[in-house]
Amino acid sequence: TMADEATNPVEGGEATAREYLDPPDYKKGAKPSNVWKYLKRFAPASKEGKNVECICEVTGEDGVTRPCGRLLTWQGSKMGTTNLLSHLKMHKKEYVECMSESSHSKMSNVNAMSLEDKNPVPDDGLATDDDDMPHDGMNTPPVNGTHDGTRTHRGGRGGGGRDIKRASWRQRRDADELDEDIDEFVTMSQLQHQQPMFPAEAADDVQNPSRGWTTRRRGKVINDPVHGHMYFPGVIVDAIDTPQVQRLRELKQLGTSYYVFPGASHNRFEHSLGTAHLATNMFDALRTRASSDIRGALTGADRVAVQLAGLCHDLGHGPFSHVFDNEFLPRRVAGWHAGDEPPWNHEAMGADMFRWMVDDNGMDLDKGVIDRVCDLITSSNVESATPGTKFLWDIVANKRNSIDVDKFEYLLRDQHSTGVKGNVDVGRLMSFMKVIDDQICFKASEVYNVYDLFHTRANMHQKVYTHKKAKAIEYMIVDALVEADVAWDSEISKSIWDVNEFIHLDDTILKRIEWSKESKLQKGRDLVRKIRRRELYQYVNDFAVPEEDIIGFKPVKEVDITSCQGDNNIPGGLRPDDIIVQNVKIDYSMKSKNPVDSVKFFQDYGDTRSFHIDKSKVSLLLPNSFIERKVRVFSKSKDPMYVEAAAKAFGNYQRRMYKQELQLTPMRKRARSSQDER
Repeated sequence: TMADEATNPVEGGEATAREYLDPPDYKKGAKPSNVWKYLKRFAPASKEGKNVECICEVTGEDGVTRPCGRLLTWQGSKMGTTNLLSHLKMHKKEYVECMSESSHSKMSNVNAMSLEDKNPVPDDGLATDDDDMPHDGMNTPPVNGTHDGTRTHRGGRGGGGRDIKRASWRQRRDADELDEDIDEFVTMSQLQHQQPMFPAEAADDVQNPSRGWTTRRRGKVINDPVHGHMYFPGVIVDAIDTPQVQRLRELKQLGTSYYVFPGASHNRFEHSLGTAHLATNMFDALRTRASSDIRGALTGADRVAVQLAGLCHDLGHGPFSHVFDNEFLPRRVAGWHAGDEPPWNHEAMGADMFRWMVDDNGMDLDKGVIDRVCDLITSSNVESATPGTKFLWDIVANKRNSIDVDKFEYLLRDQHSTGVKGNVDVGRLMSFMKVIDDQICFKASEVYNVYDLFHTRANMHQKVYTHKKAKAIEYMIVDALVEADVAWDSEISKSIWDVNEFIHLDDTILKRIEWSKESKLQKGRDLVRKIRRRELYQYVNDFAVPEEDIIGFKPVKEVDITSCQGDNNIPGGLRPDDIIVQNVKIDYSMKSKNPVDSVKFFQDYGDTRSFHIDKSKVSLLLPNSFIERKVRVFSKSKDPMYVEAAAKAFGNYQRRMYKQELQLTPMRKRARSSQDER
């Protein structure tokens, strides 16, 4: 019979030792009540809707019951017996291994101790010279496939059994056979709840600098609304708790879109945590499915470099994110010309901030690890990579085809926060990929999902990132920043050349302008207060550039519109400073090219050759054009006289260039509704 359910241990204290019975061999037709009791034996962490998370627990030699680190999730449409049975069968081996590592009760431990073990040392999760089995500081046994199946006898301490297992594990580790019995196909829902393959918080990692790093801390689990429980090893926790990374808490991920979508209050800090989390999952998944040659080429330092690159890839962003480098800097930095390579970018600044972060906080990282992180952030020096590791450059910032965890993360988080839905299934993409020829490839059946990824990104640009109201606020903030930069003797624009000054720049600069008492900042203060009162620049109209004119399209300037104004009632006429022209470009990440043409696929997991899939073989419903351009006009004044004059000039410009009006809404209708629009 099954023992009565024991209560969960109180956090931070000891709990009554419990006796775990051998798991019954469940077969078809088992009673639902018994199945459910069996599942509850492993401490349900949560039961919301159709998801049940179970944390296995073991009793240590000191009689204290602790979580063993296994977090398993069962997902089913209902609490049905069949689905639950399948889940238990799938994870039965894990349950058995967890229980075999425990001593089943404190009393049996004491009775079974030998004379040499009168004073057992509590298992506090720290490794010793004789215990180099990988664990995560929570009595966790190795990952699936790293046990030899030996079980301790019920009621005994099982020390000999553990020694056998350790010896077996060391032998298999030295022979590089640890992954041989892991299935090539491991879904992310399974992989993300397993312990780290290179646990950085173990004692040998803390004290052994030969790995390329040392850390002062243990690993940490952070609960996130998008990804759930995210585990970070000690070396990543060291980086998280620095002023450079904490600054990201003051940078809105979506900039001014927060003024339109109130739920989009997330910052680049949580996005960076999520990117590091997904980078870890992708690295582990690819390594698990890789050939022995690739696994042999990868090291723990590679894994840490990928994690740090995911965490620190946005350190170089300025106030209001892309607003800073796309709109503000071109107006204030000399030599910044449209169409030319800009003299500064946030990726390079991110690498500089990372190097400074390491020195400023005394982080113990080898130069090789530091250089690798910077290369991954900037997508540079891939040619210097060791064969078998070049695919690492595709994980965080993929310049080959733009499929990377940064894009996965911001799409998931931005959709969650704004309520705008997308079709891409990121979990499936990460579950159906492997490395072939040093490049990340996807299973051929996922070609539709890959197209959905780029379509979802374009959809978010159309609905969120280039929202007309968000852009109006963006232009007002840029004008306020320009006024402040002039008043402060270019303090803002000069800071991009010095990391010690750049770290002071974040979204709070708007409050500094708003509450400033300087007379030179009166215009800037007025702009910020207009934003508070929702007195925004007025959207006039826009039109889509015809497809045949997209190639070779030259951005429209304010003077191009005002030169077509004709007659109006504005004294002196409409001036270029009275309006703003926005040239919108939305694409599939690679300008006019189809990015899927740069993606490689495979048929079966055993394949060693990859191939491209032509769009014509996928579906006739896919787009023929992968870029669109729009031209928008805003009036800085909400005065109907100015709005009407700008609308008339905009219509005249279209007739001059295209022989007809292409704009979205007829001018007269726009003029009537402009006063009511907010």
